[in-house]
Amino acid sequence: MEAPIPIDALPESLNLECLAPTPIDALPESLILECLARLHLKDIPVASRVCHKWLHLIGSRHFYTLRKQLGFTNQVACLLQQSPSPTFFNLKYAINVFDPMNREWNRLPPIPNFTKELPGSTSIASSEGKLVVLSECDPESRDPVKSLFVLDFATQRWKKGKGMPSIRSSKFSTVASRSDRVFINGDLGREEGAVWEYDAVWEYDAWKDEWTELHRVRGGQIIGMKVIGEELWVIIGCRGIKNMGMIEGIGAEVYHLQTENWRRVKLESGGVNELLCPCTDFELYELMKKLSENNFKVLENCFRLQLGKQSLLMAPFVTAATLNEGYGQEELFYMQFEDGSFERMQPSSSDFSGYVGSCCCVEL
Repeated sequence: MEAPIPIDALPESLNLECLAPTPIDALPESLILECLARLHLKDIPVASRVCHKWLHLIGSRHFYTLRKQLGFTNQVACLLQQSPSPTFFNLKYAINVFDPMNREWNRLPPIPNFTKELPGSTSIASSEGKLVVLSECDPESRDPVKSLFVLDFATQRWKKGKGMPSIRSSKFSTVASRSDRVFINGDLGREEGAVWEYDAVWEYDAWKDEWTELHRVRGGQIIGMKVIGEELWVIIGCRGIKNMGMIEGIGAEVYHLQTENWRRVKLESGGVNELLCPCTDFELYELMKKLSENNFKVLENCFRLQLGKQSLLMAPFVTAATLNEGYGQEELFYMQFEDGSFERMQPSSSDFSGYVGSCCCVEL
């Protein structure tokens, strides 16, 4: 092996600056993006605070798309959970995150200039690495108006989205979503000069902060929405109805997400309940009862949230302790794997054991 050439022996005309390593900031943006997309999930928010350029790149839609193409995304569960409350009649909720890969529970940062805890009427949905939250501005109002907030998981920053346009009251708003699209319905009231009222289905683009009206429902009230496969099911009921179990002859208007065509489906009352209940899988309910311990009673409405190749099973339960302390219900968690095996997911503290009012899967 030849000995290295001493510095003083190099020609004077040689530019030594060309031998120095290139600063990462001098690299093309496409190459920086390739590097950032390979970061661990926990390191991305830190990287977004390095400089404005990195914040812009990490907050871009291309960053999420590239990270997904490279196979570096991870699916986590976002849970709107009941917080411990002094009284059963003043229940508040917070948004928690469960990472099935690391078995970690965390609480999302509060929405700035809003409220530390959310009312029970809050709904959450996911859209390409973002969390969409629809909640009441004033929980004490008799005719509450919904506000929309969006959390970018990559940067861990909240922003306030545009309110639903042309809406009289969003009191009956419901949210349905899959990984890339969010649908919200609202009560639009009466059209000028008309005697009937109508609801509408809107799609919200979390990246552009834009609303698109997809459909208007006349002669009935939207009582629920649900994405099943490649279809959005909009369940229609009579206006002012209170008890869905008493409804007969209810219909659904079904929107195909690919073809963008609508079709009408007639439903009996049993069909309505099957569509709107969190889970009507009788075998799953029986399984959760068997897996549960004997010191509490598992309630109805077990729910299965798909997280990649595994599922998070949730079942509300009540114990004497939770009733005495005013907590009401808590949640029992199990992870189901591809081979059919189960693992109990014990929350790290009571802050993450509250009843789940709304949930979604977010791919990060």
